[in-house]
Amino acid sequence: MRTSRVCVLLGAAAAAILSVSFAPVQAADLGYGSIKDIPPPPPSGRAWYLKGTIGMKNPEVGSIRGVDDGPGHDGFTVHHEDIKSTALYGFGIGIEHSRWLRFDVTGEYRGKQLFIAQDSYRHGVCNGDPTICGTNEHTADLESWLGLFNAYIDLGTWHGVTPYVGGGIGLAYIDVQGYKDVNVPANSVWYGNADKGQTNFAWALYAGLSYDVTPQFTVDLGYRYTDLGTVETGATTSYDGAFTNGGLEIRDIVSHDLLFSARYRLDRPAEMYPVAIK
Repeated sequence: MRTSRVCVLLGAAAAAILSVSFAPVQAADLGYGSIKDIPPPPPSGRAWYLKGTIGMKNPEVGSIRGVDDGPGHDGFTVHHEDIKSTALYGFGIGIEHSRWLRFDVTGEYRGKQLFIAQDSYRHGVCNGDPTICGTNEHTADLESWLGLFNAYIDLGTWHGVTPYVGGGIGLAYIDVQGYKDVNVPANSVWYGNADKGQTNFAWALYAGLSYDVTPQFTVDLGYRYTDLGTVETGATTSYDGAFTNGGLEIRDIVSHDLLFSARYRLDRPAEMYPVAIK
């Protein structure tokens, strides 16, 4: 009887050992938990977006100079020069490379702006001779387009608000239309022979704040300093057709732009590997 009990106990112990040995290996037996315990990868932050912009521009002229002016025309004095402010409209497409870095390509129509300037000249003792001293009043319409490749650095987000800085390079096309030079003392008017367009290298610097309205929609208020380059009016002809000259050079045009933009993300970053649903 004792031998029989010992055999039964030994058999039970052997069965228990075999059941443990051949049980399915669980993830926990390999030293880590199940796939539910593996944290999802951090989002890459990459997402394509569309961007629309409206704004106001405040252009400035560095200087003006007659194309034909040489050492003998040093008597000219510029009293005023200005380009009137107008609205601008833009569109772009970009990518959020990470939570800190964005890139986009933008194009914008900067509208038609009135250019005005006044100067006077004196090349000796006047004595009422308008060829010796007089004034000029310059007017023209400037119509322009701007295309830029931009990069931005987002400086961190607080309660949905993200300050940023950035820069861009590209091309500006400026078309000078309807140029006119009126010389009142000489009872003379000079007209541009034709509209003239010019393409320049352009660059820009940005600073602003964006706000995440939703995970996919962001609004943006920014300032941009834009350098558009120099443009010429082209040749001009006197009102009686008797004389021509080289026209006017409008130099070093820059603009202080206030921009309101909206960005819509087209997609969200894909996960690097499947994560079990909890």
